[in-house]
Amino acid sequence: MKRKLKLATWSLVTVMLTGMIAGCSSSKTEESNGATASTSTTPAPSTTPSNVTKDPYEIAIAIPAFGAVPKDIQLVQDEINKITKAKINATVKILPISIGAWSQQMNLMTSGREKLDLFFEFGQGYSSDVATGKIVALDNLLDKYGAGIKKQIDSVYLNSAKIEGKTYGVPVYKDYTTGVPGVLMRKDLVDKYKINVASIKTIDDLDQVYKTIKDNEPTIAPLGAGLSMPSDFYVWYDKLGDRLGVLPGYDNGLKVVNLFETKEYEDYLNKVHSWAKAGFINKDAATTQANGSDLLKADKAFSYFIGLRPGNLESETRANGKELVFAPLMPNIYATTSTTQSGLWTVSANSTNPERVMMLMNLMYTDKDLANLFVYGIEGKHYVKTSDTAIDYPQGVDAKTVGYSIQSWIYANPSLAYLMKSDLQDMWKLTAEANQKAIKSKAIGFTFNSEPVKNEVIALKNVTDQYAKGLESGLLDPSDKLSDFRAKLKAAGIDKVIAEKQKQLDAWAAVNKK
Repeated sequence: MKRKLKLATWSLVTVMLTGMIAGCSSSKTEESNGATASTSTTPAPSTTPSNVTKDPYEIAIAIPAFGAVPKDIQLVQDEINKITKAKINATVKILPISIGAWSQQMNLMTSGREKLDLFFEFGQGYSSDVATGKIVALDNLLDKYGAGIKKQIDSVYLNSAKIEGKTYGVPVYKDYTTGVPGVLMRKDLVDKYKINVASIKTIDDLDQVYKTIKDNEPTIAPLGAGLSMPSDFYVWYDKLGDRLGVLPGYDNGLKVVNLFETKEYEDYLNKVHSWAKAGFINKDAATTQANGSDLLKADKAFSYFIGLRPGNLESETRANGKELVFAPLMPNIYATTSTTQSGLWTVSANSTNPERVMMLMNLMYTDKDLANLFVYGIEGKHYVKTSDTAIDYPQGVDAKTVGYSIQSWIYANPSLAYLMKSDLQDMWKLTAEANQKAIKSKAIGFTFNSEPVKNEVIALKNVTDQYAKGLESGLLDPSDKLSDFRAKLKAAGIDKVIAEKQKQLDAWAAVNKK
């Protein structure tokens, strides 16, 4: 269901557009989140300063559209406006923009003086939009009008959106962790060949599993890869944004290292190359526009790598139309700046009334009626309740024919909305627990400003585009190409970028007493 929060896709979206990478839920978020989700709507208008809300205001909101614009969007918008008009004397105008045109359109809107107040921000564009002045600092607005947001988002995660000490975006409420790195496999084939899932502890344990599938299922690749690669999920380091200088073990005494020079990276390349030579990976992994899930759904793959988060197994099973089983390959989950910043809500510098926009943001993070309208549409028309907290499509309606649908992982706080009846019903309770228990990277909250080395970053991207995908898909032999890759990275200035990142990280650590 395209409207469902597919947590695994946070990573894929971050790779494609970015990552970030995510089910809908009940109206309550556990206290363990460090924040308490309101089970009622936000305060009546009388609690809002009258001098700020006395004049009506229309708030233009840009959201990415991953398909056709829902035909009933105006009906839903009208219902949303009944709530916002009563509470903050404002109406909203939703501006869905095709994901294929998103970057170009948002650049045009934010660079000019086009009417725009609020928009969803993919993590990969966040620091750039801050640097170019396209979004405004929110700290004072949060203090005045964002009390609900501060209760919803744990301060560790809210503060991780700061850049040079200022907050420019509010993270979407979600699982802020890397997820549990592991592999999803087709249960029918696991059962058919009596594969012992519990015995799979590391990637080395997959050798025999993949050999069994290869020997007996010649039309199915044991491992599906493409737009999403195993290296997107099987990570032992904080990427520090771009992998051009990383933090091994999410700590390493805050010492930044060259990932591509590490033994761990070389070992990983050797492993996937051995799999590719054995025919365990689809041959077009380095070039295909499909991801592992697409390949499994099309009966072209047995498994794919994922960072598993609460609700993932259910949503991936539903999306693929096949029952799946999961084998974890690493024991711990981590939280980093990148996992927190993969999706945020930001106030445009074009807005003429940022105070009212922050009031709306506060509602989006606290008001369950608003959440259900944004995420699901109108009760009785676009969904029906099957219990106090679960819903389904009305009779005769399905995901393809429903008149309103959005990707719910873009919504500010989807944990306030109902769950589909097929969802993991305690998903948001488990999400809150994961966020609380995650091992926080020592660099969480640090955002690298690449402006001082922007020419080197461009040159390094050209090098990584030339080598990384081929090596990480197993297509290229590391014994032949890894040394070339490393040499060209040196020539393109990776040492200078790492030195600059270390300098900035040291300064950040000093200010934040790390």
